[in-house]
Amino acid sequence: MCSHAGSANVTMSIWRIVLVTASASCTVACGSRGGPVSEAPIIEHYKGATCISFSRNPGIIPHTREWDTNLTLGNGSKVTVIGAQIPGGQIVVRYPASGRTVVAANAGDYVYPSDVRIDAQNDLLYVKASGLAGGLRQQTWLFEYDLKSEHLVSRQQVVDGGLPAQCAEHPAGPRS
Repeated sequence: MCSHAGSANVTMSIWRIVLVTASASCTVACGSRGGPVSEAPIIEHYKGATCISFSRNPGIIPHTREWDTNLTLGNGSKVTVIGAQIPGGQIVVRYPASGRTVVAANAGDYVYPSDVRIDAQNDLLYVKASGLAGGLRQQTWLFEYDLKSEHLVSRQQVVDGGLPAQCAEHPAGPRS
């Protein structure tokens, strides 16, 4: 019996190490160090950006916010912004000329895209995602994605209360 008690203690110690390590890793990777901010350049950029049109042919039932929007960049190239406010939702950008599809914003489980805007002058896409992270804590994230160079510029957890109202369901689209 002593050997079982000893191995149970070792097993418990190993699990504690695993949990502490996983928790610390998530704190760093999930960006929860420091928490959400109410002032940051990405917030000001998001506030100044223009709403993009929602999908003209929504396919998700029940109805939700859905994007399948063609945009023309400043250099004349075309992109399509695709996504929906659903579980596992993310915003992707398809580049028809190259055939590439790139994830522009993915906030994780239970945090869904809820607003998509563009700074047409600089070809920057802004995505707001909000929801219950891991089903436990309300979180709001802003993403800034460079449509020309095809990469994520910035991602920041923010205080939702300081953001403007989300885009109306039928805004006039920028450039299509």
